[in-house]
Amino acid sequence: MREVSREEIELDEQAYKGSLIMVRWLDSSDRRAPLTDHVASPDVVCKDWGIYLGCSAPDAQGRKLLILGKDVVEVHNEWGATRIPLYLIDEVVVILPREEVVKAVREVQVLGRRVNLRRYERKEERVRVVLV
Repeated sequence: MREVSREEIELDEQAYKGSLIMVRWLDSSDRRAPLTDHVASPDVVCKDWGIYLGCSAPDAQGRKLLILGKDVVEVHNEWGATRIPLYLIDEVVVILPREEVVKAVREVQVLGRRVNLRRYERKEERVRVVLV
């Protein structure tokens, strides 16, 4: 794992696209509490992780969003993503660089195929687990 600055991610976007990252950032929140609590501790720190897809184009005020891929619907090639304003980011950690993510995904896909083939070859029934 390697920590990178939000500026580094923004400037060298191509080097990190496709990497598995964790982003620590400040979010807004709704809370009922005495005014003193709001003033004393206004921050809500969030951690999100996913695949770094890039940064958005700047808006009218010049602000950009980091786009963090969470899931994909392969049939439609549509991504579910969290969009985080860059100025709210405290920390970005590269968990796995793109090359290692691709390798890991391929290994998981191969394992998945083996498991499915074995189950169908043995004509095993699906196991249903019920938690009480």
